[in-house]
Amino acid sequence: MELSHFTFPAGVERVVRGRPASEVVPELLDRFGYRRVFIVASRTLNRRTDVVRDIERQLGNRVVGLTDEVGEHAPINNVLAGARGVAACNADVILSFGGGSVLDFCKFVQLAVSEGAFTKPELLEYQMGMTPDGTEALCTSTAEPKVRQIAVPTTLAAAEWTPSGTPVDEVTRQKVRLRAVRGAPQAIVYDPAMLLHTPTKLLFATAIRGLDHAINSYTSVRPHPVVDLVSLEAVRLYFANLPRLAENPADLAALSGCQLATWYTGFGNATMSPLHGFSHFMVHVLAPFANVGHSETAAVLMLAQARWIEAVGTPHYATMLGAIGSKHARFSDALRELLETLKLPMTLDDLGVTPAHVEAALPLAMKHPMLMRHNVRPLRDENDLRAILALAR
Repeated sequence: MELSHFTFPAGVERVVRGRPASEVVPELLDRFGYRRVFIVASRTLNRRTDVVRDIERQLGNRVVGLTDEVGEHAPINNVLAGARGVAACNADVILSFGGGSVLDFCKFVQLAVSEGAFTKPELLEYQMGMTPDGTEALCTSTAEPKVRQIAVPTTLAAAEWTPSGTPVDEVTRQKVRLRAVRGAPQAIVYDPAMLLHTPTKLLFATAIRGLDHAINSYTSVRPHPVVDLVSLEAVRLYFANLPRLAENPADLAALSGCQLATWYTGFGNATMSPLHGFSHFMVHVLAPFANVGHSETAAVLMLAQARWIEAVGTPHYATMLGAIGSKHARFSDALRELLETLKLPMTLDDLGVTPAHVEAALPLAMKHPMLMRHNVRPLRDENDLRAILALAR
């Protein structure tokens, strides 16, 4: 069944690529008329580099607040503290510097501020809904945004393109699905030099998560020609540029190429909402439950998914092999070679995920609203889940 509708990106109005963030950010603030800026940054950028200090000096009294208390997977209590801070400062925009956790944190803060939801029960009232057929996420929030985000991404997983995210509940260690009205950043600034501050291993892992998004979009059970076009090009760009970065992590042209791949990936996901499969959603279950890295988990599950699908075959994998110029007979072998080059995990054992972790997570996976529903090779029950996860050993 081909996707029959088109949804413009949920909030993105402007994208600037290849220029220094220090030049672009003041222009964007003037363009949108913002005067009270609340900065959200990763701890690495805020405490180990001059990036945040430099932008604070440049913006002067426009900056009314700052936090780096985000945390991996944006824990809900951190989100609520951030929302209270933004509201107390009467900020009119959030300026973010960071990766997926920072980007998603800002979406949830926007949701909390806009709805006046400053406690956990209040925020959880706005968990995403689903259409009855499980093909489209629904926003349960109706409030117009009281604050927006301008994003300077420092990783490559494409979180900046969606209005949705999955903060982690510290009590249950499960992710909560939230979606904000126009929750994607109002503007995105792709400055390749910003990626030089990101630890190489983290940068590579998030690029693999972006690649996982692109592959899932291209092999979706509900295709669309525009999604196919941009997703296939994203796959090619990741495969072309990541090995170059493995040789020279400071290669700005390769970094810019990966950012372009991320743009294509995010645009395809945000505009068409192609139905993703197992690897995309199992990450949301397994990573917080086993307390392992989100993107590193994606690397392992992406490889297992490829092996699972190849057992029954799909022409999409052959097309991707051709696009990346690989001589491998199987796409999973090309993925494995890329992961080896980047020195990323390839098995659950590499992650420290035990069989006991997997067994305990299976009931949570079965309850996930999307994980079992839209796979190229169907997943019917817990035994199928065990089978695909066995390919990750």
